[in-house]
Amino acid sequence: MRGYLQSFRTRRIAAVCLVLCMCFCLFPHINVYADETKTEYKIMVNRAANCVTVYEKDTDGTFSVPVKAFVCSCGREGHETPLGTFKTSNYYQWRLMVDHSYGRYAVRFNKGIMFHSVPYYTQNAGNMEWEQFNLLGEPASLGCVRLTCADAKWIYDNCAVGTEVVVYDDAENPGPLGKPDEVKLTEENPMRKWDPTDITSKNPWNQVRPSLYLTGDYGDGVLRLPVGASQNDIYSVVGVKDAQGLDYQMGEYTISISGRYDLNTAGIYEISVRGVDKLGVRVERNMTLCVEEQAVS
Repeated sequence: MRGYLQSFRTRRIAAVCLVLCMCFCLFPHINVYADETKTEYKIMVNRAANCVTVYEKDTDGTFSVPVKAFVCSCGREGHETPLGTFKTSNYYQWRLMVDHSYGRYAVRFNKGIMFHSVPYYTQNAGNMEWEQFNLLGEPASLGCVRLTCADAKWIYDNCAVGTEVVVYDDAENPGPLGKPDEVKLTEENPMRKWDPTDITSKNPWNQVRPSLYLTGDYGDGVLRLPVGASQNDIYSVVGVKDAQGLDYQMGEYTISISGRYDLNTAGIYEISVRGVDKLGVRVERNMTLCVEEQAVS
């Protein structure tokens, strides 16, 4: 009996080896790819200011480069978001909350405390609790950190399991990138139950969403600024059009850039450009930034 079992195991191992050989030898076009390594980030949640800042590592390996800022709603009185240092763990596209609402792009970082979107009544992207959206920027949750749909999705997509999260208080300084604003929804707005930042194809906000364009496009889609440029110089190279394709005039929109870049050092950088029109509707687009030395005439 023992000899039979040993023979069976040997034949089973040989069969497995044969299958592997067939996969990799007879069918050489089958490739196995490792998961793409995500950039490491550190998330700082300023509870007192209701603002989140995301940091990337500098050349010394320290998380000192701010790359993103999000307005948020931390826990309201009696349900304060706990202070401390934590790690992200579980990720959910939709998550049932303790009050029976639903959060999108939920990322757990401290037991029942998560990053997630403004709550929805049901698992329907067009059934958001719009009054709660208007509370972004002030404490409103039962302890979680609420964000716009787009900002919650950014964390969900870009921050790997184990990302460090620090919750702290600093009412005087929201963070190095400041505290963004979001459009306020009104009861008369027929689109009020949709998150304005959600780029889901069915979102009616897409019908009024502005677009970004380069004023000096060389055909390669690269945003170019000279060494030593300031943040305000972005307005000379990027413009905003309304949903009908008409240019907004200066003063009718705001533009900001985020990511890891240095306007004082020539180089190529991958950045995110955000435009907000006079209606408060925002559009974001990833671009390549080329900071270049000016030619001497």
